[in-house]
Amino acid sequence: MPLLRSRHAEPLGRLDLFAGCTPAQLAAARRQLTLVDVDAGTVLMHEGGIGLEFLVIADGEATVTIGGREVATLHRGDFAGEMSLLGNARRSATVTAATPLSVYVANPAEFSTLLDVAPPVAERIVGTAAARHEANRRAA
Repeated sequence: MPLLRSRHAEPLGRLDLFAGCTPAQLAAARRQLTLVDVDAGTVLMHEGGIGLEFLVIADGEATVTIGGREVATLHRGDFAGEMSLLGNARRSATVTAATPLSVYVANPAEFSTLLDVAPPVAERIVGTAAARHEANRRAA
C-alpha cells in the first residue's frame, strides 16, 4: 500500500468511530494515524495474512471478501484490521479498494495507543470485533 499523504482529509470528529471523543482524545487519536491515498483495486489486507495495520476509511469504498465471496462493503467511517491486531491472529478477510480511497492507517503499536487514548473508540472497536468474530464463527 503506497504511503502518500492524502489531500482528502476527513476530520476524525466527523467519522462515526470517533463520535463521543473529547477534543483532547481526537487530537491524541489523530497522532496515532497516518492518512494515505490508495488506488481502486489495491488489496489493503489479504485473508490469512499477518495483521500489520488497522484502517479507517476517510473517503471511498472497499470490498470485503472471505474465501473469494463478497461479504460486505466498507464506507466512510468504517474500519478493518482490528480483529487480527486484537487477537494476534491471521487476517479473516481480504479487503480491496473498490474506489480510490483515503484511509487512516495505524500500525500495531499505534493501534494499541489509539485504544488507550480514545476510550469511546476502543469500546466501538472491541464491540465490532466481537460481533465480526461471532458472525465468522457462525458462517464457518
